[in-house]
Amino acid sequence: MEESRNEVEKRIEKRIEKRVEEAVISWTQILIQIAIMFVISVIVLKFVWAWVVIDLFPGAVDQGLISANLTWLASLKLAVLVGVLSGVYPTFTKAVEGFD
Repeated sequence: MEESRNEVEKRIEKRIEKRVEEAVISWTQILIQIAIMFVISVIVLKFVWAWVVIDLFPGAVDQGLISANLTWLASLKLAVLVGVLSGVYPTFTKAVEGFD
């Protein structure tokens, strides 16, 4: 009786360990994806902003409503938004997978 209880506890422990390991791997991948998107977004936003904004909103740029040049700080702020949003979809899909 005592042996079977120990075996059951060991099996439960192994299952929990496996699920924790899978969760750590999953969240690590999501965080890496967010970091990569952040870096890419900073660079793309900074160097493409003037080209795209002037073409899309010429009147707003002429009136001074939108800046033609994006500062590095503003680029970082927008990149944070893009990075977080890029992690939303994988986070929700991982969360939904847990309900299956």
